[in-house]
Amino acid sequence: MEATLDKTTALQSTLKKIQAPGIKDILTVQQGIIRATHEFMYQNKLTQIMPLMLSPITDPLNHSVVDASIHYANQQWSLTKSMIFHKQLALMNDELDAIYIVSPNVRLELADRKDTGRHLFEFTQVDFEFKGKSKEFVMDFMERLIAFVFDHLNKEIPDTIKKLRGSLLPKYGKLELYRTEELEKQYGEDYEKIKSKEATEPFWLVNHKREFYDREDLSRPNTYLNYDIIWPEGFGEGLSGAEREFEYKQILKRMEETGTNQQVFANYIEAAKAGKLVSSAGAGFGVERMTRYICKLKDIDEATLFSRKPFSQPIF
Repeated sequence: MEATLDKTTALQSTLKKIQAPGIKDILTVQQGIIRATHEFMYQNKLTQIMPLMLSPITDPLNHSVVDASIHYANQQWSLTKSMIFHKQLALMNDELDAIYIVSPNVRLELADRKDTGRHLFEFTQVDFEFKGKSKEFVMDFMERLIAFVFDHLNKEIPDTIKKLRGSLLPKYGKLELYRTEELEKQYGEDYEKIKSKEATEPFWLVNHKREFYDREDLSRPNTYLNYDIIWPEGFGEGLSGAEREFEYKQILKRMEETGTNQQVFANYIEAAKAGKLVSSAGAGFGVERMTRYICKLKDIDEATLFSRKPFSQPIF
């Protein structure tokens, strides 16, 4: 009897979400983000590649998630957490200098991320990567992309934007930049959350030690060539990126520091050892997170038609 009630409650909750008023406006904004992003990428001559949902290797991430893998054709395959490695490998092609992917990502978050308001266990990320470019190049590129997307939405669907947030989207130029260690010293371990709540405009957060693929600046101790965009007003991280490690010995060093299982990445390491990987820099931004910020949504799950909130009980 209890199981039947739970199923009935789950069905009612799911149908209520699907039928919720206002969802069309939110999805229209999300559609506008994707449409403007495609146009911006085309204008800037990035080549689109299609996403992969299964691979023997995927992003190990810098936090724990439930493993999502299957055994197929005598091999272990993981659901894609991000296409970070495939972006690097794609740029081995001499004809490709700048690429992007509208990539579904699956990250089965633990229960402690259920009520953050900004985590989904399945979401869409726009990933992009440039051969031979620097951190500064990518940061400027993303600032221009945000300006382009926001301007597109203001022009194409102004009434929808005003309805959702009370006014048109602001115009941002160069974003303020903060170093992780300085904010942590000022605010403590919740520095990102606190600074996001304080901020009235998006800002860059740089220099955080995380996965082995984020390039270390060997000319300066304890410095990493990575960067995140933090949305203001408490909306939190919206983009993550870095220059990439590509040299064999440095990749091994960073893998040892981060405790990465080198056997899993044996073929990737072989490509590095053979000198096939190239210098690159890139990033990825969450489409639902940008939607949430633009639409001023309390919870990121409101940006989805079918619930993907960690540890929720969706039936579709």
